[in-house]
Amino acid sequence: MDTNDRQLCTPKVSLKSEERLRFFISKNDAKKMLRGRKWKATVKDLDTSVSYVLKGCACGLPHCMCDAYVFETFSNLR
Repeated sequence: MDTNDRQLCTPKVSLKSEERLRFFISKNDAKKMLRGRKWKATVKDLDTSVSYVLKGCACGLPHCMCDAYVFETFSNLR
């Protein structure tokens, strides 16, 4: 995969946490994350193949849901 196809993803570990994960996802997965309304998306860490179900949460701006937190984690079986 071309390094230009990798997007940094830094969701909160949980809704109430300030701790964040740091991993890379595909551009297609990044497009699943919406701004301005509630959203939920499954994305895959390109380096570990661990999948995360992320949900949108407020970033601090009024009516903006561009931040994310980990709702569920699962390993992809090969």
